[in-house]
Amino acid sequence: MDNSNIHSLAEYCLNLIEHKNSEIKCTDIFFEKSKYINIEIEENSIKNNEVGEDNGVSIRVINKKGSLGFAYANKLDRFTIERLCKIAIKMMKVATPDPDFKDLPGSFNNYPIVNGLFDKNLKNLEIEDSIKYVNDLIKVCEDDEIAISQSGNFASGYSKTYIFNSNGLYVSRKDTSCLISSNIIVKDKLSKETSSGYERQVERSLKNIDAITIANLALEDAKRNLNRKKIRNMKVPVLLTPKGTISLILRPIATAVNAETFQYERSFLVGKRGQNIGSEFLNIKDNGLIDGAAGSQIFDDEGVPCKNKKIIEEGNFLKTGLLHNSYTAGKDGVESTGNAARSSYVSIPSIGITNFIMKPGDISFEEIMKDIKEGIVLDYTGDSPNISTGDFSGLILHGNLIRNGEIKEPLNETMIGINLLDLFQKINAVSKEYRVYGAFQAPYVKIKSVNIIGGAN
Repeated sequence: MDNSNIHSLAEYCLNLIEHKNSEIKCTDIFFEKSKYINIEIEENSIKNNEVGEDNGVSIRVINKKGSLGFAYANKLDRFTIERLCKIAIKMMKVATPDPDFKDLPGSFNNYPIVNGLFDKNLKNLEIEDSIKYVNDLIKVCEDDEIAISQSGNFASGYSKTYIFNSNGLYVSRKDTSCLISSNIIVKDKLSKETSSGYERQVERSLKNIDAITIANLALEDAKRNLNRKKIRNMKVPVLLTPKGTISLILRPIATAVNAETFQYERSFLVGKRGQNIGSEFLNIKDNGLIDGAAGSQIFDDEGVPCKNKKIIEEGNFLKTGLLHNSYTAGKDGVESTGNAARSSYVSIPSIGITNFIMKPGDISFEEIMKDIKEGIVLDYTGDSPNISTGDFSGLILHGNLIRNGEIKEPLNETMIGINLLDLFQKINAVSKEYRVYGAFQAPYVKIKSVNIIGGAN
């Protein structure tokens, strides 16, 4: 269906609802048209591939008491729209009133210009052209002497989104994305020990995808974790890789500053707004306006313009540092930050990040390393911090000893325990190098004197 048909359906829906129930306060309609390709690797060979399209619409109606009704379908015609309106209104009538609901967004005169979010080559990509990226992954694994298996995938997508509401808002956008991932298993020929390594890349443009580099990085990661050693208990500096920084700093903070989590007092940062929570090296923002970035958008999934928002500045958690959609913003009496997010047309808006970034420092990774006489590199832990308390205790699944500024043997049966607020205060160096993983941008981060529990005691 073209733009004029979508617009006609939206007008038809809004007119229907307006005449159905005088108690309705506001309505929004979310259309999404998408196409995708997904190719999966198992045991270093293609096991599954899929090409598909998904077109759908959802309707959200809220009455003057804040009761919400929601309905969706994957057909775009007047008969379906009429049925959805009836279902959503029925759901609204039996829903629980919510006095915290204020209103949906109004219309906006200006939206930011963000370039590089759409690639026509990705929109027109055929599965035959996608296979070469998967074959590049497979070849890297096949050509290595100790690589024994690989799983991974290549996925591309194109979508066009339209949002209308009864407050006069109408916006549309089109965007593309592409992901490639590799998880390689290696086996040492002498010790027979195995290890795995993982790497992924998410881009808006097909030309930036580099399957060979991604597979080689996964392979290096796997080899670096071979022949793990038990160590004694120690209290030493910990150097977080970009993946480690995401696990222990960025992802927990992104959850903790979600306004919904905050309002329900499930965040370890409750009561900390306007206060110092970390060292001067802790600088974090959520920036949805970076050209070509995976998390960038012109507007969020309620039609509110995206922004560049500072969260933490020189260790100070800003009073304006929460991420809001229209509901949580109304509840707090502030403006939405443009962080409403839907998984697709089948869901109501929640809150999500755009590009969540820790500011790089002005010192190189090598300079940070050479000052560490004895320490730990932490790349990956399968455990997550407790967001309510900030406490973290978990296994270091991918990590290495540091001796005299050099990365040495990988760790086995090694744990780390620390409260996140303590960790933030102990940040004493941040590298100028950084890596981008989807919506996260993370540098190397040095944490001074952390308790490490080793399995050799």
